[in-house]
Amino acid sequence: MEYAFEDFAAGIAVFDIVYTLLSLVFAIVSYVLCSTAFYSIAKRRGINNPWMSWVPVLSAWVLGCISDQYQYVVKGRNKNKRKWLVGLNIALIVAYIAFVVFLGVFSFSIIDTASGGMEDAQFMETMMKFVLSIFAALVPTLVLAIAQMVIRYMAMYDLYSSCSPQNNVLFLVLSIFIPVTEPFFVFFNRKKDGGMP
Repeated sequence: MEYAFEDFAAGIAVFDIVYTLLSLVFAIVSYVLCSTAFYSIAKRRGINNPWMSWVPVLSAWVLGCISDQYQYVVKGRNKNKRKWLVGLNIALIVAYIAFVVFLGVFSFSIIDTASGGMEDAQFMETMMKFVLSIFAALVPTLVLAIAQMVIRYMAMYDLYSSCSPQNNVLFLVLSIFIPVTEPFFVFFNRKKDGGMP
């Protein structure tokens, strides 16, 4: 019985390592495909500083610029998705860091309090405070993440509309529900301008 558990644990460890490596490889491939596509589109369309496509937070600026340019040229609207995307990305990073710091500090205080020896009722009250505090700290982060995703998908729709308007809805829906497809759609549409005048 002991060997079966050790084999199972070893299998889980191998799975975790393989999954982590595959996720890392996909993240790198996705980053390269999207950065290449954003750079190519921005450079061809005369957007300033296309090199920002290769900088993680600033690539949102380039995506926003592509979206804003499409909105202005095709629909005559002056949008600021580039500012919203970068602002939300920075706010999200700050919120994640604040949440992790809060979680760490609160966890250490719980451990410290619990190790001091407390009664069950007191421990349960402390744990409830802990759970409610985590929830309260997580809500703003989730709101920022949802806002960032909505604006990003709006910008992706504009990008798809500017490159391949006949497939823009299909590309967006697949990008939302099967996210692994997005870098490939963006990359394969990087040389198209079917929706631009």
